[in-house]
Amino acid sequence: MKRVVRVVLEIGQYSGVVPDLLRFAFAAIKKGTILEQAEIEIEVPPLLLYCLGCENEYLGELDDLCCPVCLKEQFKIIRGREMLVRSVEGEL
Repeated sequence: MKRVVRVVLEIGQYSGVVPDLLRFAFAAIKKGTILEQAEIEIEVPPLLLYCLGCENEYLGELDDLCCPVCLKEQFKIIRGREMLVRSVEGEL
């Protein structure tokens, strides 16, 4: 590959990664590499939780993880911890 033009990442809300800091770090490390002209795109999927109390699946928010049905905070994370490279586009 001659150069990378776009990198698409999927970063879950509960992954511990701060998207703005990741963009900053990417900009700093790409200089002088085949990534120099690359754009970074970060997709943030919804936080999907499973309530262990009432077995309800629901979309959570980082500032409110309570189940909307039983109001308990006993959950399993179904989706939200992802740190994936979805695609890398470049020129040959």
